[in-house]
Amino acid sequence: MKGRNKMNNSKIANPIIIKCTCPMCKTDAFICVDAFDYGDWQNGKHAQDAFPYLSANEREMLISGICPDCWDKMFGGNDDE
Repeated sequence: MKGRNKMNNSKIANPIIIKCTCPMCKTDAFICVDAFDYGDWQNGKHAQDAFPYLSANEREMLISGICPDCWDKMFGGNDDE
C-alpha cells in the first residue's frame, strides 16, 4: 500500500495523528496536528486558521481527502508557470 508520512510534530504541544485516505488513488497520509487545533477545526474554525503550521496540501487532505497528485490530475498543476 502506498503511503505518505507527514508527522512533523516537533512544535506541536498535544500531537494527534490523523489518517487520511485519498478517495481517488487510496494513498494513505498521516498528518500530525495539535489536538486542540483539531477540536477548533471540528467546531468550525477554517483549516488555514486552525493549522497554520501545515502546508496547503496537508490542509487539503484533511478537508477533502484528496492527495496532491490526484488534485493535480483533476484540476491541473501550478498555473504560474
